[in-house]
Amino acid sequence: MSIYQNEVLERVSSARVKSSNLFSHIDTHQGLKPHVCDLCGKAYSHQGTLQQHKRLHTGERPYQCPFCEKSYIWSSDFRKHIRTHTGEKPYTCEECGKDFVRSSDLRKHERNMHTNNKPFLCKQCGQTFNKPLSLLRHERKHLGERPFVCPECGKAFALASRMTEHRKIHSSVRPYTCSVCSKAFTKSSNLAEHLTVHSGVRPHKCSECGVAFAMVSRLVRHQRIHTAVRPYHCQGCDMSFSYLAALKRHQKQHEEEVLNKSSVSLPLE
Repeated sequence: MSIYQNEVLERVSSARVKSSNLFSHIDTHQGLKPHVCDLCGKAYSHQGTLQQHKRLHTGERPYQCPFCEKSYIWSSDFRKHIRTHTGEKPYTCEECGKDFVRSSDLRKHERNMHTNNKPFLCKQCGQTFNKPLSLLRHERKHLGERPFVCPECGKAFALASRMTEHRKIHSSVRPYTCSVCSKAFTKSSNLAEHLTVHSGVRPHKCSECGVAFAMVSRLVRHQRIHTAVRPYHCQGCDMSFSYLAALKRHQKQHEEEVLNKSSVSLPLE
């Protein structure tokens, strides 16, 4: 076969591939889903998506994390997970510059922090929320409610997600590893905070006193010193506190008073 004939065949083959991709793409606009799973009947526009779907039935997880034991069915989930180890945060908020691992986290942040449509008001501190569930979770902090209890040690949490993160301490699973010193952490936020030890970067600066912080959450907590905001209220008296830990310490004093009174009132044998 001549060189010319080879070139013609290559062009025809390439054109067929492009044509096939074009027709497959057009199917997505027309709502056509010709590729049907023979195990559950679910249909897809692309053959490749069907093949990925079938892994749900076979249990195949071809994407194995090189840093920990987790594996994934979808390459997109695998890429998102890898970022928790590398510290990469490619999605940046245009309003405040905060970076995120996932685009969904960025959208959630923008919705919660930079939109004015927050009709659900906390009567204790005036903070507003865009969803009633977010308000309910927030109000637990004021009430001291902690309905989610760790079955290992009995520690209680206001949020189920916090309890899930806490349980990693008992399992000794530390999937988030520092690429500089190899120190491992149970939470990605702890790794992010630790990385500032190596970089020394503290981008969040207090406008009142100039103290800088690596994490924006630490800055928010610090600013309560200047604003005298005390969002945590004791249900046993009229005292309020800037920090949840201070409220807990105070509530223990009430508990000790009750125990002392009950022991004094017990009849002598």
